[in-house]
This record gives sequence, C-alpha cells and structure tokens, in this order.
Amino acid sequence: MPITDPRFLVCLPFVLKQEDNVYTGTPADWTNPRNFDNDPQDPGGATQCGLTHADYDSYCEANGLPKGDVRHIGQTVGETIYYDSYWLPFCPKLKPGLDLFFFDTNVNMGTRRAVMLLQASLGIVVDGAWGPKTDAAVAALHDTDIAVVIRTNEASRAATYRSFRTFGRFGGDWIRRDNEIGAESLKMVTT
Repeated sequence: MPITDPRFLVCLPFVLKQEDNVYTGTPADWTNPRNFDNDPQDPGGATQCGLTHADYDSYCEANGLPKGDVRHIGQTVGETIYYDSYWLPFCPKLKPGLDLFFFDTNVNMGTRRAVMLLQASLGIVVDGAWGPKTDAAVAALHDTDIAVVIRTNEASRAATYRSFRTFGRFGGDWIRRDNEIGAESLKMVTT
C-alpha cells in the first residue's frame, strides 16, 4: 500500500538526498549501485540508499520474507522502512521543520539518540524514551519556538558528532549534513 502521509512525502526527499551518494550527485535511485556503501570504518555496515542490512533484515523478518542483500531493496520496501522505522510514531507529532530535522536525526543517529537530542533541546529530562513529558513539551511548543529548537538541536547534533571516535573519517560529511538539514528545516518553519 502506498504511503500517503503528506509531511512524510515532503520530508523524505531531503533525507534521501543526504543518504544517496552526495559525492557523485546520484539522485534517490534504489537500483543504482552508486547508492550502495559498505565502508569498513562505518559501524552501520552495508547500506543501500541509507538503509542498513539490519533495517532490511528486520523488515523481512516482520513480514515473513526471506532475508536478502540490502542492495536489492526496492523503492516501495525502502520507503516503507523509512516510514515505519524512522518517521513513525513521533514525527507526526512535530511541527513542520522540526519534523524533518527529527526524522533525519532518527535516520542518521538512531531513534534513541534523536529523542535524547530533542529532549535536551526542549529543556526536559533526557532519558531517550518518548513518554508523556516529551509529548507535553512538544505540544506546548509555539510556532515561534520551532526555529530555536531546531537551531539548538542542530548545535547539539554537531557536538555529538564531534564526540564519535569516527569523526576524523566521517565528520566533515556529518557536519555538512547537519547544516544542510538544519537550513532546509528552518525554511519549512518560515514558509
């Protein structure tokens, strides 16, 4: 069944742009071998359009399908994984702009760390679990607060990247990504 969530459909191309081969300009193409990466220094392992073997294996297991090579993931399955694993359940609770930034952080840093960074940006207890206090803090945000939360989250994300042992190898790309997604997120707030 095709995904029809309008905000997801707006935000996904920005995330895919970051996950596809930014060095060669290869667009979001699930069959393009240039969108496969298996850098031995990347703890995420092999990815196709940003999705790991673990993402693909989890999807296959949950849907009673045989596990396969992530290079053969199709667009429909890939988009379903992005939607089910990284967009839901929290991005729909966020205002435009913040939804994109949080979505991209989920994809790039993992869902627990994304929640922790958001909680820190909201000034609430940081435990990595989205519960009633996070719901209340998100619901209490005024439109005028969104840009500040995005900027704070962007700075926290950059600081977190700098703490990773692989920053020397991947840091330039991570900071570029953080800046680009931050800028796109802020444009959504002001439009």
